[in-house]
Amino acid sequence: MDFAKLFSSYPKVTVELGMGDGRLLESLAKSDSGLYVGIEINSEQCVQARSRISLDNVVIIDGSFEDVVPAFPNASIDRFIAVLPDPAYIDEKKQDRWKPFYKMVHAKLKKNGTFQLVTEMTDELLQPVSAGDYERWSAWLAASFSSIGFIVDRHEGAPARYSSRCLDQFRGDPERIRIATLDMTKH
Repeated sequence: MDFAKLFSSYPKVTVELGMGDGRLLESLAKSDSGLYVGIEINSEQCVQARSRISLDNVVIIDGSFEDVVPAFPNASIDRFIAVLPDPAYIDEKKQDRWKPFYKMVHAKLKKNGTFQLVTEMTDELLQPVSAGDYERWSAWLAASFSSIGFIVDRHEGAPARYSSRCLDQFRGDPERIRIATLDMTKH
């Protein structure tokens, strides 16, 4: 796929990393004339999304975002979104594995482009997460992305208009599953 040609055909480009069933991607694309690209490694989820979404400004890519994103031209994306990524992509003990990927995401963003990460913290024993533990974790996460070059603004919870099967389920247990949203900008 010629991403440079495709991206240049739209006023802005949004990419969702790990789009799941595409519910969020579809809702965002309905209200905008930009291009919306969803990347999902689970083929069944891609089939479901393709069968439901019939918008001309949506492209669904079946594959690993680690394989697809490198093919995007640098400074070509206006916005990346990642909602509840696999913990391996934000785990404190695995920073050396995931930081290079997010450095690449930073490189693919246009100047003033944004990356929104919605993620969760749980206790290993699924006990309630204390305010202190949550604050330490979300501050560490923000500092990690700042070190990549992002300007980070963090919030507790997920954007109200965002919906997915897991996100909706997690919202039902806010004491044991604490959600953080990092709104990040490339300058």
